[in-house]
Amino acid sequence: MASIKTTPSGTFQLSVKNKLLPKTFWATFDTFEEAKRYGQQLDGLLAQGIVPASLLEPRKGPSTSWSLKRCIAEYVRANTLPVSETKLLGTIENQMLGVTSANMNFEWAESWIRTMKRQLNLAPSTIRHRHGALARCLDWILRTRPEILAQNPLRLLKRGFAAYSVDDERHVLANGGTVKVDTERDRRLDPEEEERVLAVLADASPERTFFILALETAMRMRECYTLLVGQVSTKKRTIHLERTKNGDDRQVPLSTPALALLAEYMSANADHIAKREGRLFPFWSGDASVYVLDATTADLSAKFKAHFTAAKVEDFGFHDLRHEATCRLYEKTTLSDVLIAKITGHRDLRMLKRYASLRGSDLAARLW
Repeated sequence: MASIKTTPSGTFQLSVKNKLLPKTFWATFDTFEEAKRYGQQLDGLLAQGIVPASLLEPRKGPSTSWSLKRCIAEYVRANTLPVSETKLLGTIENQMLGVTSANMNFEWAESWIRTMKRQLNLAPSTIRHRHGALARCLDWILRTRPEILAQNPLRLLKRGFAAYSVDDERHVLANGGTVKVDTERDRRLDPEEEERVLAVLADASPERTFFILALETAMRMRECYTLLVGQVSTKKRTIHLERTKNGDDRQVPLSTPALALLAEYMSANADHIAKREGRLFPFWSGDASVYVLDATTADLSAKFKAHFTAAKVEDFGFHDLRHEATCRLYEKTTLSDVLIAKITGHRDLRMLKRYASLRGSDLAARLW
């Protein structure tokens, strides 16, 4: 039975006594809600006769704990994940060799975050991405194999865990590192810059169509270059995307300029598209292996960087087109955040708002 008491330091100490446990279990939490939630979860497991491996005393014989490598492998095998998430989990796995479910506790979670700051010197956004990928993996383990993991310690971290603390800053600077902070990318494409880029791109060329399509739809580069003619419906004025970066399908509506552009492009390039087995653009071979996709992305990024440089558009990359397109959705429509998220594919509205940085002059023009 779980009970909670307040400590002199203001934290909350949970104790659980049960005949299935070798001894009384103790744990300390920052908030009463966290302690209560974990206590209820543990009581529920014990009522079913399930004792999490992390709470058992070391014993001889086969262990019921899983290595982190196995947790990730089982999660990847049983779930359809975006390529980016699979790669991210592989990076995490290599970083934490030897970790098992038996030692995945709050201290381990804090230690991992601290390592990413003090030793790897990663940016807060990178830390959040890695944390999110592994947290989703452990959520699945918790749901499907509760005897392996009693709780997901990554979910117990305080909000803002990825920011560098004063101690983190002191440690990083003492070892020659750089204190990383969150920076919101707000580079916009001015109308004059857009005209210069279009002047550099040849009329009716795949690069010109590719550029305008990204600017009109807020689609990611990979979503654009892997497009098949069957995904485009001129009748419905939509592009259907399957298994996007977030693992979801979505329908992208086409503006009038985008619809006219694609209709003209597909008509003029019908023979070439047929020879490419329906691929709209010639940049990708059709090989869906991670290596080929990454290489295609890198090649296209470099190609458009050269185009932007030729157009004298500095400090601008292809991904900035997605930011610009999302801003224009805010400026040119009255769509809500939720509806814009359906177009752009953002799951987290907080992340979407980072793209919605409107020009100060545009905001000022709306004032009395």
